[in-house]
Amino acid sequence: MSRTSVRLLAVAIVAVPLIVYPAIALRNGAHFPSPKDCVHIARPGESGDLDLVFGRRDTVAEAQQLLTQVQGVGYKDAEIQQDGCLRWKVVYTGIESYAQGASSAAEARGAGLSPQIEIAPPS
Repeated sequence: MSRTSVRLLAVAIVAVPLIVYPAIALRNGAHFPSPKDCVHIARPGESGDLDLVFGRRDTVAEAQQLLTQVQGVGYKDAEIQQDGCLRWKVVYTGIESYAQGASSAAEARGAGLSPQIEIAPPS
């Protein structure tokens, strides 16, 4: 094989997967998660693993500001977690029932926060 043939073969080995794979993925309806895909609001009476989510932010620094506010009104065990859609959420994971979550959410709203009860992501 000539040097030119070897170079063309090397370029093809690299270029073909870079072009073909995205084309196939897009043709087959590849789905990239949207922010809505990461929010699973619990319905009244929902059972299972529930979280009290105080909000989502684009950066860790913004989430840290919200966490400071949340902990300042008494949710000392709240924490920051990634939500799977490249955002950060401030969440309290100690919710054992929808009724408990609704009660905690009402208290938090009284303190000026905007929580919602969500179904916890799988572990």
